[in-house]
Amino acid sequence: MQLYGERLTCGRLAGEAATPPHALPGDRPVWTRDRVVDVKHTKIDIKLDVPGRGVAGTVTHTVAPLNEGARYVEFDAVDLAITAVQVARKPAEFSYDGTTLRVDLGADRRRGQDLAVAISYSARPRIGMYFIAPDAGYPQKPLQVWTQCQDEDTRYWLPCFDHPSEKQTSEIIATVPSSWYVLSNGRLLEEKANRDGTKRFHWHQDRPHSTYLFTLAAGELARINDSTPDLTIDYFVEEKDLDDARRTFANTPAMIALFERLFDAKYPWSKYSQVVVRDFVFGGMENTSATTMTENILFDRKAARDFTSDPLISHELAHQWFGDLMTCRDWSHGWLNESFATYLEMLWDEHHLGIDHYRQGAIENAELYFGERYRRPIVTNVFNQPIDLFDRHLYEKGSVVLAMLRSLLGDDQFFRSIQRYIRENQERSVITQDLAAAIEAETGRNLDWFFDQWVYRPGHPNLKVSWSYSDDHKLATVTVKQTQPTTDGTPIFRMPVTIDFRKGRTKPQSFRVEITEAEHTFVFPVSQKPDLCRFDPYGGVLKEVDFEKSVGELRLQLRDDDDVGGRQFAAAQLGKKGGLEAVVALETAVMTDKFWACQAAAAKALGTIRTAGARDALLRCLAVRNLKAKRAVVAALGEFRGDTTVFDAIAPIAKKDQSWFVEAEACRSVGKLRLEDSLEILKRNIDRHSFRQVVRIGCIDGLVELRSEAGLEILSRVARYGEAFQGRTPAVGALARLGVYFPDRKKLLGEEIAGYLEDPDFRVRIGAANALKALKDDSQIPALERMAARELDGRGVRMARENAIALRKGAGTEEEVKKLREEFEKLREENGRLRERVTTLEAKK
Repeated sequence: MQLYGERLTCGRLAGEAATPPHALPGDRPVWTRDRVVDVKHTKIDIKLDVPGRGVAGTVTHTVAPLNEGARYVEFDAVDLAITAVQVARKPAEFSYDGTTLRVDLGADRRRGQDLAVAISYSARPRIGMYFIAPDAGYPQKPLQVWTQCQDEDTRYWLPCFDHPSEKQTSEIIATVPSSWYVLSNGRLLEEKANRDGTKRFHWHQDRPHSTYLFTLAAGELARINDSTPDLTIDYFVEEKDLDDARRTFANTPAMIALFERLFDAKYPWSKYSQVVVRDFVFGGMENTSATTMTENILFDRKAARDFTSDPLISHELAHQWFGDLMTCRDWSHGWLNESFATYLEMLWDEHHLGIDHYRQGAIENAELYFGERYRRPIVTNVFNQPIDLFDRHLYEKGSVVLAMLRSLLGDDQFFRSIQRYIRENQERSVITQDLAAAIEAETGRNLDWFFDQWVYRPGHPNLKVSWSYSDDHKLATVTVKQTQPTTDGTPIFRMPVTIDFRKGRTKPQSFRVEITEAEHTFVFPVSQKPDLCRFDPYGGVLKEVDFEKSVGELRLQLRDDDDVGGRQFAAAQLGKKGGLEAVVALETAVMTDKFWACQAAAAKALGTIRTAGARDALLRCLAVRNLKAKRAVVAALGEFRGDTTVFDAIAPIAKKDQSWFVEAEACRSVGKLRLEDSLEILKRNIDRHSFRQVVRIGCIDGLVELRSEAGLEILSRVARYGEAFQGRTPAVGALARLGVYFPDRKKLLGEEIAGYLEDPDFRVRIGAANALKALKDDSQIPALERMAARELDGRGVRMARENAIALRKGAGTEEEVKKLREEFEKLREENGRLRERVTTLEAKK
């Protein structure tokens, strides 16, 4: 599963109310559930009542008691109407309390005896099964029905043992309107027209899988066949989206071939389908053999210039092995699903785009994790609902941990170990020890220390690094200090790292060391004074580093380092130092570096320098060819507040460019400039169509940056139900972000935003919960608590609880936050003026 939306860095301004730790009040340890029976097979025979938003039918579970004399079995079943239960084709006694169905199996049941438990039921699900239909706000929306069961939502439309530790084969028989198609798990055994104008689809999955992977997606769908000689591969979309779908999913067969080769394991299921549905509540969901995708995955020709959906597609495909074939025994070990899928995104990039893109994936995932709201162990069983664990630790941090594991073991041992892990654990429920055991059995290496510090304990190392050279002794000295706080259980880390030195363009002299203490000093024999010292090149360790270097060394590193992370580090440091030499080096990097992320880092650094020379360099850099780099240039130009020359350069870009994303960035920067004509440009562009409404979202952010009270009315309009859904959640958040600058309107804005806590769109509800925290409106704490009590989507529960707690702790601090923001901006502007003076003096000198 991938969470809804693009991956965005989380972060807080200093002075904002502290966010609660991961474990909130009332959270308790959750253990793997006991099993009374082995569920061997589940047969689901249902009919959809589309107008009534209901489902009715019979589910038959074939179960075998695990112990002699087992008398009762319990099934998860929330808000269902249970009409009859049979055991071995005979009526059975049962009780039902609205959440648990308890069935009497009868006396003298033997261990291992197969029993068919048939449950007739009906439901109008509020979650788990979703009915999509047009309404007054969105009259063009099609009729569709689809399920989304992770983490434990199958119980809302089907009585079952709803826990990942149980696996069974399955079949789904669904009756739907005659013009519809039904996609489900496994092979299609039958598609039959009924006399009553309905149609019946019968799907069968012959390998065991967990209930959260059951799927049904139904509607008027068109099929694209992309099969290979060995495997049926197809994509289902609305008829109007066929061209975009072909473009979007084109790399799927190549991804399957890559993963089969890397892991020496054939694709494990009978087919691979991907279906795009409306209003999907995640980015994608890896249902066994049939992934469900958000409509946001589809992109047009213009977006294809600098956008791809390959990360989401490769992520969900990876789950067909990691998560579906091998499933975490309980959600505390969910990283075995999600971290692997996120890491395989990086492996696809490495294969398809090159090693620099693989390394860039690790850099970006590390940054996303660093911005997480708290620190927790990757494996923890303390939570309220399982979805609480689906955060930056489970996805991004875990993916970087796997990258570290590969770096530590080397490619041969790493991939052999993963291949063994798959061979020994397919169709099983797994825990982290199974992965560690496979590595030890395959390589002989005991990595308990590695898993202890990176998986079972929180945090990461914060390092302060310095180096010096003695001409007299021909020795280079490197000092490394671990500065991370350890009061929360974060350890002093054991880290094997490489340190190397280079003189001119010669081959680096490399040393492998191991850090085990809070402070280490290493001394290396080096015959000449190096121009460059690199600590952990190519990012073998997840870390934050403070490494002070001279401008000369940073310029050399920016120009010549073959590590994309090293070049980006050098760019950021040159931005902090400023000066004429830094500006020249950064402009050269924007225009000539071969990797877009290094170009973007250099552009961002020029924006932090904020001198006339840096501005002129960025204006020249608008000619850069790479569109992602150009996006960064346009964003950096937004730092030159009040500059009419910059405005004249980027206002036309806001209207039209080769890239939707560059246009969106120009709208943000127009707002940041805060000029008299900025509002008119944003008004002109906010209603333009664009891919994923990215231009509208850029205008929304621009209105916040502009800080004009007139922006509040515009934001209120685009947040309303019926507006383009991609922009509604950002607009609700922007109402709060802009509203903090107008305290007289705080009360009314708080009431307006609180109204969205009951919006039909769960994304807007979550956005509203976060917005109330940003607005610092503690009067809405009761509204957040009511949301937490009624919300069924676990993400909504989490955000409502978390933000209510944060507001209680930080109520009344909005004036301090506003003052801090204003003081920070004044300091930045003063720093820019000082740098300008220094640059002028340097030029005269």
